[in-house]
Amino acid sequence: MAVLRPDMSEDQRLALTQKYEELLVAGGGMYVEVFNRGVIPLAYSIKKKNKDGESNTYLDGIYLLFTYFTKPESMAVLEETLRADDDVIRSSSFKVRKRKY
Repeated sequence: MAVLRPDMSEDQRLALTQKYEELLVAGGGMYVEVFNRGVIPLAYSIKKKNKDGESNTYLDGIYLLFTYFTKPESMAVLEETLRADDDVIRSSSFKVRKRKY
């Protein structure tokens, strides 16, 4: 899951989504699905500094949910790239296991 800046244009969001889809596929991921939840108010304000050192406070964010299968080794690259991106306010990864019956 990734939370993007709320002031991004549709073209910027699509380019960023495409970038991360390609990163996942390059790392061995398959069946990449992206669900755009749109602009949603955050539960609390988030301050984030960009690469230039400017601080911004966000009250809303564009929520994207990525669903995919990948190797555990490629997760580190994805998380590091998301953390370094100025357009991403927050990100989180979850591992979902198959149920054994």
